[in-house]
This record gives sequence, C-alpha cells and structure tokens, in this order.
Amino acid sequence: MGTGNDQTFCTRGVIYTLDPTPAQERLLRSYAGAARFAYNWAVGEVSANLSVRRAQHEAGVAEADLAPALSWSAYGLSKCWNESKIEVAPWWQEVSMHAFRSGLSAAAGALGNFSASKKGERKGKRVGFPHRKSRRRSVPSVSFVELNHQLSWLNRNRHGVRLMLPQSTPDPDVKLRRQHLGWIHTTESTRRLYNLVESGRATIQKVTISYRGGRWQAAFSVRHLVTPAVGPQARGAAERVVGLDAGLMHLATLSVPVLGLTDANGHVANPAVLTQHLRRLKKLDRAIARCERGSRNRTRLLKRRARLDGTITKTRAFELHRVTNDLVRRFGVIGIEDLNLVGMGSRKGRLGRSVADASLGELRRQLTYKTTDRRLVLVVIDRYHPSSKTCSSCGSVKAKLDRGTRIFECEPCGAVLDRDINAARNIAREAVRLLEQQKQTFVAGLRPETQNADPRPRKTRGAHAPTATAA
Repeated sequence: MGTGNDQTFCTRGVIYTLDPTPAQERLLRSYAGAARFAYNWAVGEVSANLSVRRAQHEAGVAEADLAPALSWSAYGLSKCWNESKIEVAPWWQEVSMHAFRSGLSAAAGALGNFSASKKGERKGKRVGFPHRKSRRRSVPSVSFVELNHQLSWLNRNRHGVRLMLPQSTPDPDVKLRRQHLGWIHTTESTRRLYNLVESGRATIQKVTISYRGGRWQAAFSVRHLVTPAVGPQARGAAERVVGLDAGLMHLATLSVPVLGLTDANGHVANPAVLTQHLRRLKKLDRAIARCERGSRNRTRLLKRRARLDGTITKTRAFELHRVTNDLVRRFGVIGIEDLNLVGMGSRKGRLGRSVADASLGELRRQLTYKTTDRRLVLVVIDRYHPSSKTCSSCGSVKAKLDRGTRIFECEPCGAVLDRDINAARNIAREAVRLLEQQKQTFVAGLRPETQNADPRPRKTRGAHAPTATAA
C-alpha cells in the first residue's frame, strides 16, 4: 500500500487464462527458454567470479590485485550480457530482448535475496545461493515491462493480450509472419481491467506469462487507486464482529451463523478438493511411471496431470474467495487465530496433506488484503491464547483438552457445545477486547504499548503478544 496526495494506491495481481495457437505456444516456450538461459548464464557467471576471487584470496593475492567483482544488480548483469550475448547466444535475435531481461532481473533478485539473507537483513528462512533452473522442473515464465503505452497490452475487443515480438529479425518474411502472433486470445473478458486503465485509475506495471496448471496464463501487476467500500458502513455492518476458527474438519467455524455461507451451527464445509481428486491423481501417476521417458504417451499424460492440478488449484481458490468475499461484505471486524501452519503441515501422515489441502494460509492472506482494501479491521489473536480451552459462557479455562475431544464440556457452569463453536466465540470476544484496549490507550493519551500490550516501560511479561491490525 502507498499513499500520495490523500489518495491510497495498492498493487494487486490480475490473472487471465490464455488460449494460444500452436505457433504462439511455441513462441512462448522459446521466450521462457531464453529467460531461463539468461538466468542460468547470470548465476553461472557470478558463481565463477566468486570462485576465482576465493581461489586468489586463498593463494595470498592482495586485495587490490584480485579479479574485479561482478555486479549483482540487474543493470550490471544486463551490461555484461550485452557484451557477450553474440558469443554465448548467437540466436539472440530470434526472441524478444525482454525475455533475456526477464531472466537477468530474476537472477538479480535471487542474488539479492541471498546477499540480504547472509547479512541477516532478510526475514524468514535462510536463503542459499541460487541454483540453475532445469528445463523440466522449472515453471516456464517470462515477464514484460512497458509503462509508456498502457492500453497497448489489451486488445480493444476485450479478449486479447499483446505479446511482444522481436523487432530485430533480419528476415522480412519471418517478421511479417510473426505479426499474426502478436495477440493471444483470453478465455475471459478483460473489460474491467481495460476500463480501469483507460480511465487512468490503474497502471499496469508488469505482465508475466507463465505455464501453470496445464494452461498458459497472463498475470498483470496492477497499481490502482483504492476506494473505500461503503456497503458495510451503509448497512451498519461496520460494527459487526465475527470470530473465525479455522480447522480441518470444517474449513472455518464462525461465532455467528451466516445464511447462505454456513450451516445452522456456523460451520463452513471444507471442500477438500485434493481428497476428491486423489484417486485420479494416483491413477495418472501410475500410468506416467509405466511410460518411457520422452515418449508421446508420457507427454500426453503429463499434460493431463498438469490440467488436473490446475483444476484442483482453481477450485480451491474459488471456494476460498467465496468465503472471504461473504465475510468482508457482512462484517466490519473479523477475528482470526495466528496458527502455526508450518508446524501443522510438517507432521507426517494425512494431517500434513489435509493442512495443505485446506490452504488456511491462503484464507488468511485473502482476508488480509480484502479487509485492507475495504477499510475493515482484521484482528489476529495470538496462537497461545487458549481459545479452545476457555469456556465461552463463564470464562473458566481447562487445564488440558485433547485434540480428539470435539465436544467442550464446562464443569463449573455445565455448558456443553461444539469445540470449534466455543473457540470461535472466544476469538470474537478477544478481538473486541483488543480493539477496546487500543481505543482506550489512544483516547487516554498514554505512551505506546509494549510488544505484549503492557504499558509498563521497564517490566514486561515474557509472552507472545496478541496483535490487532486495523486495515
């Protein structure tokens, strides 16, 4: 998100499925191969330069006499590529120069992540030195950047994406023949994006064409103006609070039932898309294993399996978008729990596969950016908050609650209810408490809270802090 001149902008991705002709598909694969070739060349040159400098340093060569270091920036790699492309890739005129730029930019980004991770400037898991991309295992993709002519990316008939063609082809017949390959047909209309760009409310920053899920797709990186949604505020839903307890038996359990989204108890059914297609996947895997490598039958089966993977991914994304869109349309405050998805997914057996199939991380990601765009509030409850062990009626906390116990029974007050419903209600109550605590701190003019929500300046409790993020 960025703010300028009292206007808020954000960058979002817009993806369209492409339907290229066989000639266009061959051209796209050559572009993706050129990008991969440039990426591998850049990584190899940097690795060779580091090896030479390391050998000279071990041999006792002075620092001033070492081989000059190769620049890791996209500009430096592009400069070296232009100097040696005639020898390295004599076929460079057959594809667009943007394909090589795409690979060099990706290599510069990978090298930059490695450098930042080595210095401790990059959060997350340690990133190693980038490896070379394999033709069989890597995702074929190529990126194009052109900021001057925005509408040139989209066809006026609203069903076409422009493909940049090589302009330096010496053969005029080849150049004329490739003019018919400039527009790739899209399976859905691009009218909405075309209208945003035409009115000046959106800017296309980059276009990435890749082969995923057995189909070619064009991903537009669009920077557009955010307009706050007035629907929830107009209907008085801005003050409505809902607690969401994500799980595996049910995709989500809400603290209040929602007509058309949940059942009478507030459960959102888990589509389990992977489980539904698991038998077909196993059958295709067995057939692929019996085929000879490089045969036509194996290629055909690999395409079928890729299409099935794409169907599973898109079906799962459709279900998650349906749930998150309904939530941000009906509620102004959404409370969720900060789950340790990495630890849950690392467990062996069916639990890890079920965690991956539910895509709980994608559910939270969609809620995060959708609440941000609509000026709603997303409250993230600390993962150590005992939402399942606390009684939503009297507030008493159980010392121990087995994972297999699905019914919560409170001995002090005698309340008996579903475990997930009890957790969802506690999450909603904790979200309200955190918001009220933030409001009181802001109104009272106290000093900023410490990381664990304790206003004491010197003494803090050693607990993980519940966080409330206002979008």
